[in-house]
Amino acid sequence: MRNFVALTALIAGLAAVEPVSAQDIVGFDRSDFGNIVLNRKQSASAGDIEFELSVGDYNNESIRNYSPASIFAKIGHSVGRLDILTDKGIFPCTAFIVDKKHILTNYHCVPGILDNERAGATRIDAVQFVAGYTQQGVEEGTKKYIVSPTPVEAHEDLDYALLEVLGDPSAEYGMLKLASSTPHDGDPYWVIGHPMGEAQRISREKCKANNPALSNNRLLHTCDTLPGNSGSPVIDASLQMVVGLHHAGSKRDSVNFAIPMADIIERSEILEAALTTQNDAPPVDPKPDTTPDPKPGEDGAGTPPKPDPAPQDESTVLCDALYSEAKGYGVCFAYQAYLEQCQGHKFAPFAQSFINHQCQTADVKPDPVQPDPVQPKPVDPAPVTYLRPWCSASHLNNTERTICGDAYLAGLDERLTQAYNGQSGKATARQQADWRVNTRDVCGTSTSCISRVVLDRITYLETPVVTPPPSTGGDYRVVRGSYQLSSSQCYIVTASRPSIAEAVSFAKQWFPGRSGVRIFQSTNGYYGITLKTVRKSNSEWEISQLKSQGAVPSDSYCSVGGRYIAEVLWQGGGASLPPSNPSPSTYTMYVANNKDGGLNVRPGPGTQYPYFTEIRPGTKLTVIGTSGKWSNVILPSGQKGWVYTPLLSRSKPHVAQCWATVRGLRSISQYNPSTGAGFLAVRTKPSTKGRKISEVYLGDRVEVIGQTNKWARIKCVSGQCRSPFAGSAGVMGWSSKKYLSISCN
Repeated sequence: MRNFVALTALIAGLAAVEPVSAQDIVGFDRSDFGNIVLNRKQSASAGDIEFELSVGDYNNESIRNYSPASIFAKIGHSVGRLDILTDKGIFPCTAFIVDKKHILTNYHCVPGILDNERAGATRIDAVQFVAGYTQQGVEEGTKKYIVSPTPVEAHEDLDYALLEVLGDPSAEYGMLKLASSTPHDGDPYWVIGHPMGEAQRISREKCKANNPALSNNRLLHTCDTLPGNSGSPVIDASLQMVVGLHHAGSKRDSVNFAIPMADIIERSEILEAALTTQNDAPPVDPKPDTTPDPKPGEDGAGTPPKPDPAPQDESTVLCDALYSEAKGYGVCFAYQAYLEQCQGHKFAPFAQSFINHQCQTADVKPDPVQPDPVQPKPVDPAPVTYLRPWCSASHLNNTERTICGDAYLAGLDERLTQAYNGQSGKATARQQADWRVNTRDVCGTSTSCISRVVLDRITYLETPVVTPPPSTGGDYRVVRGSYQLSSSQCYIVTASRPSIAEAVSFAKQWFPGRSGVRIFQSTNGYYGITLKTVRKSNSEWEISQLKSQGAVPSDSYCSVGGRYIAEVLWQGGGASLPPSNPSPSTYTMYVANNKDGGLNVRPGPGTQYPYFTEIRPGTKLTVIGTSGKWSNVILPSGQKGWVYTPLLSRSKPHVAQCWATVRGLRSISQYNPSTGAGFLAVRTKPSTKGRKISEVYLGDRVEVIGQTNKWARIKCVSGQCRSPFAGSAGVMGWSSKKYLSISCN
């Protein structure tokens, strides 16, 4: 009687729950957008009903606990993290792939984050889908997709939003099947997602449909979730299909809530095409034995052998055999025969779930055996016609296969061959081969990237050698130098023109009065007009935003400027023409000591020019001119550039040589990126807000280049830091002096 009263109270409480009005989300710094690992910033939650809940003991484990061949990992391929960049930070949710260009998540994630008072966001700047993030802190194997922040279909009352993805994530990560069947009490479930924005996790222990399974048009389940799980698929373990879209939890009732997938499919005008209700596969035991076989000798010498397990009784052996036969047939009558004999058997719930979902009547007969069809005589296939002669090769890379499957790209490749054969010594065979490997093939399967770089190469080969213009003109001055950016940055290139006059005219027409617009001369004689310099990781979505606003031409792209040999400084442009004060003669200066331990060299006189190299204190320089507080210098290598004059000295300074050994850390055997154990982060600036670019470890030897009160700028010399577990080797960055034993000569 007590259980009945408690159950009645629970049902009454659930029926009284109003539509969710309070959210539970987690926020991260805006600067982390585009990164796989996010730095925690804030959270927002309130009220009795949350958008995530852990029920009892937390039973949510890493998907990496299972092999890549397991059913859990295979289904998890289609589930990813959804990063929502707003003016107040990044708010991650979970989403999953439902067809070639759409992913499904909660309405309260996109666009509903703007309605969350605790988040305080007023606009969504970008949305990104991160697939393949399964191991905490490890970026290998992940892929990022740009997502349109405007849903193609969304309903707030069902808390779902269907978003369009740029590209086809299903080609690499597959898609989940959606079930329109009615959930039943006690059905076994899995929930896969990215709680707290971390690597993928799965809840399956004690994860099932509540009793009752449905209340107030919502699916109730007991699977553990945390902030960030919003938008996770609720998967029926027997069907291996999505039966609900997780979105909320209640502290009072200790259950989680999902929107039944049947309701979403009934409302949707798009998801019907992705609907699949038939599943010929037999039910899968959600608790397979994933323990690896022990290796010889693991139990230790002298360990007595384990006794044989107790023999099973005959009824258990019989039921095991009947269940195996039912799985083999995969039809209703086999599962019904099993249940008639084995109601109390351990696999009975999965057999009953199969019957509830797949069997329409109580008496289903097996399909009659059909005779083998008469096989027609084989017909010789028609000869294959290749778009390019070399497409018949057996070993093609991804870019070559993409060209061979696209008539337009194949036509460009033919034009490229003609341009190369007709060129006048601009590229040797070796140079052309290097271009294919280092430029074209880097595009992978991106058709837009392939077409752009091939067209650039055709233009370069077909353009005759142009005599450089005079270094000065009435309204411009040409500053020669190296303008190639680092691998993490790129210019947004909006157009290319054959003359300075045409390039200046284009810039004035498209970007009147806008600062930051620059014109560069390329090795092919053309002049590229760039809008600004951006981080390469953010370039795709930023260019996409500019194109959608009509702020740049539709064929704009990003380039590191590898072929830029000079910049045109012009009156009225973003890079204004600075007054030049040439010295009557050259003179010698030295780089003075400074806290950073280096001096940036730039292609022009100002911080608006990105630096292309860094020189150490004590370096001897030849000054050939000045402009304001900037000196035009010749480096020991013969290269020219501009440096900040106040950081120069007329006399050679004493430069201390400092070294350090990493100390005070746990052993590398205890390395754990989640807890921060076993490593010291190397960052872009002397602050914990600096982006992590590498790691050093206990006992590593490093060179100390510069120092502040609590931080040291270091570079790895020897030890494990030469092959870091995260980040890049050989970089210079800032680390806490607390863990460095520094000595100087």
